[in-house]
Amino acid sequence: MKNRLLPVLAIAALLLSSTIARADQITSFGQLGSLNTFLATNNGDGTTSLDVLAGVSITNIISGATDPNALFFFEAESIGAASLLLGDTVVTQQFEGTFNLTNQAGTFSYLSGAFGGALVFGGNGGTGATFTSNSGLLDPLVMTTDLAILLGDPQSFSLSLSNLTPGLGISGDTINSFSASFTGTADAEQQVPVPEPATLTMLGMGLVMVGGAARRRLNRK
Repeated sequence: MKNRLLPVLAIAALLLSSTIARADQITSFGQLGSLNTFLATNNGDGTTSLDVLAGVSITNIISGATDPNALFFFEAESIGAASLLLGDTVVTQQFEGTFNLTNQAGTFSYLSGAFGGALVFGGNGGTGATFTSNSGLLDPLVMTTDLAILLGDPQSFSLSLSNLTPGLGISGDTINSFSASFTGTADAEQQVPVPEPATLTMLGMGLVMVGGAARRRLNRK
């Protein structure tokens, strides 16, 4: 009987190879120390560059794991002019670029991504702003990870900026130069094991075969 159970157990193990999407926060992190490590540079040609190369503490990696001494790389370039909204009180501009969140040695990537149409959004003259990017037709975002998971849509990545020095504003057609502190979060659909219809059918057939074998053994007895 044990030998007849082996095929069924093997079929059941196939459940681990199929997937379904589940919403999860992939990571949250913040810079180490109190220095302004997020840099915006007005290039003088109607564009602004954003750059970060900083040590960060990861306070969550999917299931509660942490890394107090990680590295965060980020770079972006503005696309299109900055504008004022809501009675000239809010500054907004779109960017495209890449980021990578790694261990200190740079040998393992917790999360990396490429984005287009990401948005910087903050009050005119204010000391806080938000950088956000979401997966979508007009706002593409693709994230990958060395963790043993697959990431699906919808995906989102954001940086919360504080202590902007000087405050957020527009110089010419683009955001002015400033430095800031930051924290970050990223969310995505995480692929997790579940049965697929074909696998369930195979499992059901295996169980029927085992049940028939058990009945024949009882009849012989």
